[in-house]
Order: sequence, then structure tokens, then C-alpha cells
Amino acid sequence: MNEFKSFGLSENIIKALDKLGFTTPTEIQEKAISALTQSEEVQNKKVDFHGQAQTGTGKTLAFGIPLVNNIDVENKSVQALIIAPTRELVLQIQESLSQVSQFYKKLKIASIYGGVDITRQTAQLKKGVHIVVGTPGRLNDHLRRKNLDLKDLKTLVLDEADIMLDMGFKKEIDFVLNRSPKDRQIWLFSATTKIGVDQIKKSHMRDVVAVRVTQKNLTAANTEQFYCVVSSRYRYQVLCRVIDQFTDNFYGIIFCQTKLLCAEVARKLAKKGYSSAALHGDMDQKMRNKVISRFKKRECDILIATDVAARGIDVDSLTHVINFSLPEDQESYVHRVGRTGRAGKKGTAITFVGKRETRKMKSLAKRFGFDIKLFEVPSLQDLINARISKAISYFNESCIESNKLKDQLDPLRTSIQDLPKDKIVNVAINLLSDKFLKDYEDAQEIPASSSDEEEYSDYSRSGRSGRFGRSGRSERSGRSGRSSDRFRDTGDMSEIVLHVGSDHGIEKSDILRYCVDSKAIDKKKIGRVRVIKRRSFIFVPSKLARKVVSALSRKKFQSKKIRIGLSGRN
Repeated sequence: MNEFKSFGLSENIIKALDKLGFTTPTEIQEKAISALTQSEEVQNKKVDFHGQAQTGTGKTLAFGIPLVNNIDVENKSVQALIIAPTRELVLQIQESLSQVSQFYKKLKIASIYGGVDITRQTAQLKKGVHIVVGTPGRLNDHLRRKNLDLKDLKTLVLDEADIMLDMGFKKEIDFVLNRSPKDRQIWLFSATTKIGVDQIKKSHMRDVVAVRVTQKNLTAANTEQFYCVVSSRYRYQVLCRVIDQFTDNFYGIIFCQTKLLCAEVARKLAKKGYSSAALHGDMDQKMRNKVISRFKKRECDILIATDVAARGIDVDSLTHVINFSLPEDQESYVHRVGRTGRAGKKGTAITFVGKRETRKMKSLAKRFGFDIKLFEVPSLQDLINARISKAISYFNESCIESNKLKDQLDPLRTSIQDLPKDKIVNVAINLLSDKFLKDYEDAQEIPASSSDEEEYSDYSRSGRSGRFGRSGRSERSGRSGRSSDRFRDTGDMSEIVLHVGSDHGIEKSDILRYCVDSKAIDKKKIGRVRVIKRRSFIFVPSKLARKVVSALSRKKFQSKKIRIGLSGRN
């Protein structure tokens, strides 16, 4: 029996759900549909609603089903408006609504987003639509041009409201809310509860019905969670080893905090030959679509993305999620991890942390009841042994004679047969080593994270620490008890600050190379170099300081423009 029938939904929706194979609602669907589906007795009742649930819990259908159920198809005006942060999510929502409403022959849905010709969208709106799904910026454009008429709007849905606020769309959202009828109802959905979400509820919503999926269901039961203690400077090397360990079964997302770090990690992985691609806010829409399409088709196995860019990517078969660093708050962690272990499949989530951040993982595990185990970095010898096993399998398979080019290979066969056995063995070993072990020729063991290393916990761009709590240290505090004598050896030197650091995948060698390549200063004249989470510092002779700042400011750092200036310590 289809359990959706108990909600009193229309026969067209039940028929569509049966065809789609949906018979049992998820927790968020059950709670939302019960609250939002209007019976004949309460047809005109206004319900302001807030549903908190992560990706993968069926959130789209939680508002999509009651939305379609409440539409009057005979009225060709816009009755429902859904605002979502990205084009990808807009298209995903439209597809889901189209599936649910497939037996409503007269129901029209329009998707409105930037990066495409606005005149086509205008023509579609003029013809009459019942539901509009759009991004904040393009919806604002249509409202200002008076292409979008909201006078008959009954329901306004804010999907991924927390992410839209993080992206800076508050003004655009307020603009739409203020242009909509006062008696419309607002259904707000988010993965987290941040300050901005509460502000919208207080400013625009009344008598809010709030539901939240239970904590035990926030992540997939099939996801095995780990944390890996590793200092920032070695995280890229550890990442490669993790991927290599699961090389035959790795299809996942690597989450980075910033666009710069995302691009840098992707660049390094591609350089080493990994099947990977980056997805971040600096990419144009055409490139974003191409990357997402490649990833969904498994033309690349690794997607390096920021939280915002990854919203709207719905893939049920991910095997891994890797957090290159702890996200801004605990709810974001839950949201990321929830992307793997779906559809009854096993998943693995690994989070890189510094030694002083382990307490945050314990706090997270305690709050949500997670079992988060310590992940040991694969040793160099373990990885070499695994590669040798693959080389042996490859060699044994290659020993099976193939008929392809058999006649043409006779001269090669004759030449090899005349070689001494030890030379043939050496040739085979060299060829196999070059194919399977070349990456490890100069590799070294990764040292364990030490409490003496500089580890920082600056999760928020605004300086707030989010739900993970404050670290008790500033970016400048450095090693315990040593802040007072840090600059005693500087002499007549000035400190230059570059607003890029280890969170962006930067090491001291990158800073030195940047200075030398810019021809701003001779390498021998560069003093101490420090790299912390979001900034780097170099000491140069005071008489050259302003000249160096000027020269560096004219040159991009790894194809990105960064802020550079004299430190306030000078």
C-alpha cells in the first residue's frame, strides 16, 4: 500500500508517486506534507513553515508534493514561487515537480535563472505559468521589469535558505518577499539554523510551524565516519594517499573551505593524473554545467568543491566524502557527510583535522550520536605493497598471449628471446615500476601531527567560530608562550602580509617561489617566512619593503589576485 494516500493527496499525485516507485515518505516528507497539505476544510488557512533537513532526506518532495496538490490549474497565474541558490538546484527542483505533476496536463512550471537569454523566460512567463522556480538575482530582474506578476501568489518557498544567505542574497530575498502579497504563506527549508534564517522568520513569517528531522536520521546509517589527524602542510599528500588506498572504488567529493583552495587542490590532483575536476563560484555557468555533467556521468571520479557550489548536485552513488578541513559549523558537517551512503549503499566520510581540533570531532560525535573513528594515514610501504600487488596482477594478465598484431610482433619477440633471463626480469621490473610506482619514487613518510605545530581553528570568514566553538587562539598567536619573542631576530626588517595561507593549500615554498618569480626581491634577501591558516608573512629589509609590496601587488598569485600589504607590526 502507498503510505502517501493517508495524506489525502489528489489521485494524480498518488498515480505519479506509484509510477516513480515512491510508497513510503521520509521523515521530513511525512512531517511537512502533514502540515502543508490543505484539506477542503482549511483551504484558505495560511501556514508559515520551517523545515530543517539535510540533502538526501527527500526535502524537495517534502514541499513539492503539497505545493502541486494545492495548485488550482484553472487559474493560469503564478500561485507558487520557489527561490533556490543555484541554477543546478533550480533545474533539479523543476525536474522533481514535473515528475510529481506529470498527470496534471494543464500545470505549467517555469525555471528562471541567470546566464541565459532573459527574453525567452519573459515569453514563457507571459504565456502563463502556475509555479516559478528561480534564483534570487534573475527573479529580481524579472520583478523590476514587471515580467513576473505575483498578485495571486499563495505560497513562497525558500529552499536552501541558509546557503542563499551565505551567498549574500539577503537583499534579493527581501526584495521578492516585499513584492509578494501580505497574505502569502512562506515555506522555508534549510540544512542549518543560522542567524539569517531566524531573521527571516522574525521579519516575514508568523506563527511558524517548525519541524526538524531527528538527529539519528541526519546522516545515512550506511556511512562510516572517520577523522584523520594531519597538519595543514601535509593534507594534500594525505589526500593523495587516501585516494590511492581506495583507487578502485573512489567516486566522491572533496570539500574545501575557499574557492582558492578548491582550485589549487584540483590543479595539483590533475597534475598528478587523477581523474578530477573543480567546482567553485569563480567558474562561469557553461563551465559549471560541463563539470557537473562529467561528474554525474563518471567521466571524472573526484569533484573538488565548495559547500555553495556543491548544492544542487544530486548523486546517490558517491562512495566517499572528504573534508579537507572542518567546515564552519556542525550542521554543515552533517550536510556534507549526508551526501554519501545513500540508496542503501555503503559510504565513507573522512575529515582532516589538526591535533587541537580533535576535541571538536568529539563534540560533534556526542551531539549527534555519531561513531567517528580515528583514520590512520596509510604508510608509504602499505601503498607500495598495494601497488606491487596490482603490478603482479597486471603482469600475470599480460602473460596471456593476444592475437592482436601477432605477426607484426615477431621481430620484437625474437629480440627479447635472445636476452639473458636476468635482463628480461630487469626490463619487466622497470616497466612495471614506471607504470605503478613512479609516484612514490621520491615520496617520504608523513610525520604525525604534533602539538608543537601551528594549528588554527578559524572557521568563519567573519571571525565567528560557529557551532564548533572558539579555538582560544588567534591567527597571530602562534605557538604557546612564544608570541613575545617571535620577532626578536628580525633586525632592520619589515613584515609583509599576504592574505593567503595553508587553508588555501599554500606552503612556504609557494610563497618563496612567488616572490622570486615576481622579481621583487633577491631570494637571499628574504628573511623568515610564516604560513598560517589564512595569511602568510615574509620578512624583507625595511628599505625594500614598499618596493616589494608594489611589485607583488602587480603579479597574480597562482592566477588569483590577493591582498598584500605591510603588517601593522612594522
